[in-house]
Amino acid sequence: MKTLHRLAVLVDSCVLPSVRGSGSHLPEWIRHGLERGTPGAAVHADGAAARAASAALRAALPDALTGHHGAAGPVGNADHPDHAIDGAAAAAELIAAGANLHLAVAPSDRPGGTRTFVTDLQARGVAAVLGPFTGTGDLGPFAEGAAAGVRAISAAVPAALGGHIVTGVLRGELGYTGVVLSEALDEPSVVDGWGVPGAAVLAWIAGVDLVRLGPGSGPGVRDAIHAATARAVSDGDLPVARLEEAAERVARLRRWASSALV
Repeated sequence: MKTLHRLAVLVDSCVLPSVRGSGSHLPEWIRHGLERGTPGAAVHADGAAARAASAALRAALPDALTGHHGAAGPVGNADHPDHAIDGAAAAAELIAAGANLHLAVAPSDRPGGTRTFVTDLQARGVAAVLGPFTGTGDLGPFAEGAAAGVRAISAAVPAALGGHIVTGVLRGELGYTGVVLSEALDEPSVVDGWGVPGAAVLAWIAGVDLVRLGPGSGPGVRDAIHAATARAVSDGDLPVARLEEAAERVARLRRWASSALV
């Protein structure tokens, strides 16, 4: 029983669920996960709703990772494609919303653009998630981000489920040692191909540390991930040591985010 409990804690420690920001009360399954190791959540809301959801997360877990989709970064955003917001301004927006994790920092093809944005954002206590990383095309911005100490990189799905882009390219070629976060696993191509539980297991096997659940995922998906992980561990497909490694990286990210402004 102790082994099963330990495995359940490891799984919860490596999952980032989503909340819609519909009020100051968290769904019970997310609250239970936070009590058992879930490191935080991605908030899908704006304005007052985002602030309320962030406050609820912090009330349940003071050092929670509170992820928001801030301004895209050095390449601009959908509303202003020609305007590149700087890291300091993006950090101010996110901090005002109660966030400490920028989930959508887009890579810049301007030399030095990614490095400058990541450095300015993180200097103000907001961890950057740079991505999505596909393992193809121009890897320069990701090399810049890694050199600048970017706290997390988002791996594209379903490409990340194969293993090569995380362990071979991101870890191997670029030497990145921080957290690798998956894109939300509720993409139709992922759901149709593997299902969210199967994709979560494949992501961990492939070297992803923190699997992200979209806002459509609920307690049934969480329970199914636990069951699929237990089977994969029992069958020898997923070493417990891989989950322990992932959980430790996520824990380091939480410690950084909670102490950055102290």
